[in-house]
Amino acid sequence: MKNLFLLTLVSILMFSCETTVVEGVELGPAPGYLVSQDGKIDARDADPSNLAIWEKYIEAHNNKDYETISSINHDSIVLNLWDGRNLFGNEAHLEVLKGYMDEFSPTWNTFFSYTMHVDGQKGDWVITGHQIDQTVDGEEQSISDICDVFIVDEKIRRIIVYRKEN
Repeated sequence: MKNLFLLTLVSILMFSCETTVVEGVELGPAPGYLVSQDGKIDARDADPSNLAIWEKYIEAHNNKDYETISSINHDSIVLNLWDGRNLFGNEAHLEVLKGYMDEFSPTWNTFFSYTMHVDGQKGDWVITGHQIDQTVDGEEQSISDICDVFIVDEKIRRIIVYRKEN
């Protein structure tokens, strides 16, 4: 009898912890939005695995691992840089990146990252901030970048960079 009682209790506990998705349930107000030509589009939390993709990408930058960077880049990646330049494609990105790395020896230190999904878009965004320590004309310099990173199918499709000199 004790075993039957114990088995019943364990079964109740196990099945009471199951979570089921109920279709048609209202999600409530979105925690954010993106403004487009059509108005505001809701933005919500996205898959946290996007953060791991970005962390691997930054680690590859710090290790000057261009092969890994290239493998994470979408073939038609677009970079909108802080200085107004726009780079199109993996090869163009790697060429400019290698020149930057050789000249300034930067190190990226991430201080925040958040992933979000904009309703109706295929892909997710990572909004992230970095302090970059680099050498300019023999002197140490610190700058901060905020990046909007668009990830589609686990590849980085677009990076928009905003920069502040510290």
